[in-house]
Amino acid sequence: MKEDLLHFIWKYKKYPVNGLETTSNEPVCIKSAGTHNHLSGPDFFNAQLELNGQLWAGNVEIHVKSSDWYAHNHQEDRNYDNVILHVVWEDDIGVYRKDGGQIPTLSLKNYIPVQVLENYQKLFNVKNHRFINCENDFDKVDGFIRNNWLDRLFIERLEQKSVYINELLCYTNNNWEQVLFLMLLKSFGSKINREIFVEIGKS
Repeated sequence: MKEDLLHFIWKYKKYPVNGLETTSNEPVCIKSAGTHNHLSGPDFFNAQLELNGQLWAGNVEIHVKSSDWYAHNHQEDRNYDNVILHVVWEDDIGVYRKDGGQIPTLSLKNYIPVQVLENYQKLFNVKNHRFINCENDFDKVDGFIRNNWLDRLFIERLEQKSVYINELLCYTNNNWEQVLFLMLLKSFGSKINREIFVEIGKS
């Protein structure tokens, strides 16, 4: 079991909607999985769930084992004080906040359909590792449909880029040199810092 798979299962609700219980046998109903956080801090922000009849809003942290909470020193990090649910594959120890309160834990081990796990293992089996997981099935798609789809992806990508460039042109009063400068800065910023780099360039 890998944490990335648990993130996927939680984000896309690949578990039964009804009948969930925490490891303390408290009924839990997930209203919203929250926003997936790819940076530091809890894995999902602003989740909403009903726990034992009480509606809660806060963050969700996901681990393979509940003891990973202590292995990652989350008990020392204030960013994890507002975690309302600890989602794990295997519950091997109770987890507590800095104030001594126990965090409710949901173990997904008994709720995940076998088919989901089998599909995951099939896709990421090291023996069958490929550049693209569906590459063996690519030729099975009708050539007309495949080429039409690839052309559409190409055009949509160009349209997305042109919309952004047009916005920059409006901002710079059609100054192409300044737009080139901002686009270069955006590239230097990569995925995480690109918008910050553009703002620096505008200033």
